[in-house]
Amino acid sequence: MKKIILILISILCYNLSSAQNFFELANYEFNAVESYKTQENNVITCANYILNTPNDKKNDKRLVASQFIMKWMTGTPDYTFEIGEKELELTKGNEALLMLYLASASKIVIEAKTSLSNDDIYNQAEKLIVDYCEDPKNKTKGSKKIKKILKSRS
Repeated sequence: MKKIILILISILCYNLSSAQNFFELANYEFNAVESYKTQENNVITCANYILNTPNDKKNDKRLVASQFIMKWMTGTPDYTFEIGEKELELTKGNEALLMLYLASASKIVIEAKTSLSNDDIYNQAEKLIVDYCEDPKNKTKGSKKIKKILKSRS
């Protein structure tokens, strides 16, 4: 019985600290060039959260994670992100798909040990997004392009 209570308390503490971390990110300001580099681990955490949780507009953590990634992407001096025709075709005006792309691209460039071309970033992000859309629990319908890729996998 004591073990069960201890486990429940541990889970509760973890959830509370996780929520606190997201709250801190919501108020974080990038004040200096160095601050973008120091926050890369948080960007990856946010990207992983977005890529591993179902699409739900009521999920405040997901919204905070998305906003934090966008703030980081627009200011980081270390990376440049391109949203061109391919990216627009993949996301097709769908806000959830676009956020999946931004989260994926951020994660990919930070985790890469070498510089990547825009095509490399796109191809890796496309795979992450298609995998995400393939899982029905994520509640995200793919664009025509994503549906075509999923159909070709069958």
